[in-house]
Amino acid sequence: MRVLQLGKFYDPFVGGMETVLKEICESLADQVQFQVLVANTRFRTEHESKKVPVTRVASMGRLFSCSLAPSFPLWARKFDPELIHVHLPNPLAELSALMADRDIPMVAHFHSDVVRQRNLLRLYGPFLDAFYRRASCIVVPTPRHIEISRFVSKYREKCRVVPYGIQTSRFELDEIGHKKVNELRDGLPSVLCVGRLVSYKGVEFLIRALEGIRARLWIIGTGPLDGSLRTLAQEKKLTDRVEFLGRVSERDLVAYYHACDVVVLPSITNAEMFGVVQLEAMACRKPVISTNLPTGVSWVNHHGKTGYVVPPGNAAALAQGIQHLISNSQLREEMGEAGRMRVAQHFTSTKMAEAILQVYQEMLHEPCFAVAPAKHRDLEAEEVVASSAE
Repeated sequence: MRVLQLGKFYDPFVGGMETVLKEICESLADQVQFQVLVANTRFRTEHESKKVPVTRVASMGRLFSCSLAPSFPLWARKFDPELIHVHLPNPLAELSALMADRDIPMVAHFHSDVVRQRNLLRLYGPFLDAFYRRASCIVVPTPRHIEISRFVSKYREKCRVVPYGIQTSRFELDEIGHKKVNELRDGLPSVLCVGRLVSYKGVEFLIRALEGIRARLWIIGTGPLDGSLRTLAQEKKLTDRVEFLGRVSERDLVAYYHACDVVVLPSITNAEMFGVVQLEAMACRKPVISTNLPTGVSWVNHHGKTGYVVPPGNAAALAQGIQHLISNSQLREEMGEAGRMRVAQHFTSTKMAEAILQVYQEMLHEPCFAVAPAKHRDLEAEEVVASSAE
């Protein structure tokens, strides 16, 4: 089958949507003839003929997180797909899909709602509604994504739950990794936070939580709040225990996961829709402390089983959870093992790809009106995290 993937960017650009797009394409490249169309980071159109062909369309920059690539819709019409897979939010890709032949089935892959530019929804909302009406199927990573989106929830009969997946082999230690872990461990309990340093990540609350705890905090990531977070650490006299590591190599990232005692995802708004960091931590057998957001975050992390779920924006609750875990090695091991099993059973890139392939086959061989209702309520009740396109 020939599938046109419409995304924002592609590897080596790093981002949640881009990672999912890459995993799907590389996992299914032997079974599906893909063509990936994304925006470039410069004003030049470039073609890459690899295992997964990629066309990066010339862009003049970005406005409100949307690439200014005027020829994107024209490039989308140059291909001859049997199915179009759109990753959103991405107005440029959505417009291109709407301009395609209406006989071509279209899979809408919902990653997030528009959270920051809410004022734009007055203009963008009707267009987004038209896009969802046109879609043959809507893929969501958890049942909660259906409930929290006022757009997706209107088309729940089209939805398929396909959780994000990772390659667990990426998080295994090699000889160099083992050596790095031994160097990092010095007897002081370690807390790890991985993510962009932006407001919705809630890193300031994690720094405040460290005040009354005898532990070290490793922060991996960069972003506009780097300076203010460093200042906060100084004000709280925590500079000797809070380390800002910036960007690190993948090998070092894996080593830090294995060297720490607990991983914390302290996000405070619905902009955190899933938290793939949780899967990475679980793959390394680490307990996770995340926040009780109405998104998929707390659906991934099972409170009391794979870690703790605490109220967002609550430094005291974060501190209590961290203290409880760093003082109980057996509990950490039990939760870490439970997390590893959960990822292996439900959140691998192979399972994600298999579920996506099943969606493709369904869309190409069944009329759109015959799409079966999503079983997201049963999945939530039974705590079974698998594709509902069975």
